Amino acid sequence: MEPKAAGIMLLFLAMFATIGWVVYLAADMSKRQRRMRAQAELHGRLLDKFSSAREVVEFLQTPSGAKFVDSISSDREEPASGILRSTHRGIILVIVAVGCLLLSWHYRSTDNPLLVIGVLLLCLGIGFLISARVSYRLSKTLDLAQRTGNAQQ
Repeated sequence: MEPKAAGIMLLFLAMFATIGWVVYLAADMSKRQRRMRAQAELHGRLLDKFSSAREVVEFLQTPSGAKFVDSISSDREEPASGILRSTHRGIILVIVAVGCLLLSWHYRSTDNPLLVIGVLLLCLGIGFLISARVSYRLSKTLDLAQRTGNAQQ
């Protein structure tokens, strides 16, 4: 494969990956905004039910009130879901990288762009897996699973 053709192929691959990433981010942001708007509306309606500040304080001292406060401030992500997402991405990238490397080995040529793509994807996948492992160890060491708003205590 010519260097010019390899460059064009890499350019189109990068363009499609970028467009896909932007669409994913836009959809995710839209979903989060809808969820936050619905939560704010629900919380507003709930607080409107109280006629005095004393009733609000009494409500916040109950277990249901504690859950209410946690739901307001629990936009944080639990460590386990971030670790699983990082592991998921790492495994997928490593598998795609191995596929690219096998194809580059099958189509042996001096200027095969699949070798470069495969090595880059392999490095990214291994990086995600290392990140997941470090995050797991840190969350165990810092006992972060007990500090999330959704964890039962």
